[in-house]
Amino acid sequence: MRIPLVLLHAVILAPILSTGYSSAAHADSTDNDAHQSASEQDLFQPYFIDFETALIDGIEVTLEAGAEIVGDEWADYGVQITVDSTRSHRKDRNRSLPMRLYDSDCRRPNEDLPLPICTGGDFDLATGEQYGTAPQGNVLIIQERGKEALNQAPDDDARGGKITFTFKEAVQTISLGFLDFDDQDRGEGFIRFYEEEDDNNAAFTFKLSEVTAINGLQGDNSIRVFQEMGEAFTKLEVEYPGSGAITHLCFDAEVAPGGSENWGDVPEACGW
Repeated sequence: MRIPLVLLHAVILAPILSTGYSSAAHADSTDNDAHQSASEQDLFQPYFIDFETALIDGIEVTLEAGAEIVGDEWADYGVQITVDSTRSHRKDRNRSLPMRLYDSDCRRPNEDLPLPICTGGDFDLATGEQYGTAPQGNVLIIQERGKEALNQAPDDDARGGKITFTFKEAVQTISLGFLDFDDQDRGEGFIRFYEEEDDNNAAFTFKLSEVTAINGLQGDNSIRVFQEMGEAFTKLEVEYPGSGAITHLCFDAEVAPGGSENWGDVPEACGW
């Protein structure tokens, strides 16, 4: 499991809102306050999705590059993933394209590295030391073509789309990595938060362009890590106008007091 990039960078690179959850760490040292602090922290547990493995019915499953993601692979973590991709040149503009995993540990044909050549010509999705980042392995993309193209090489959709994460229980803190936001001539990218699943208006919205790339790149191969701590929400929406991928999602999800919710083993902490 790779370490989420937020551990070193997100705190200074993305907007951060105050939250009662983080203030628990500063509670007074009295026995009563310490007990209260522990109780508050027990209400939230970290869940880390890096697209290398899924947890299905309590069993960890390795995910291969190129695999189609249907969205319920992390139901044991209390999250459902859906996609909405509308391409104006298609007859059916409402046709959603599938989500798929892309192996970002790859190289350009002229690079002398012990790595496979990037599939689909998507050299802009490559990660690793040559781009100033840790290798990110599998990343989540919207496949360029529809279901009929799943037997072809993974290839991210040049017209982007919207990926939505809907949570079973309230989420208060997230870390999200986004790769290759460089098609700003097509429009802005957005990260939106909704208090309720059926809300039509976002409680708050951030622009992808305002999240600084951790490797200093502005276009191809850039990685932006967004961390947000604020009011609880139940739906997260990432919309972007062109090429791009999600590298990871780590979140603190609310659990019932006493641990009555059982979503399987808790993965590596997000780092806050």
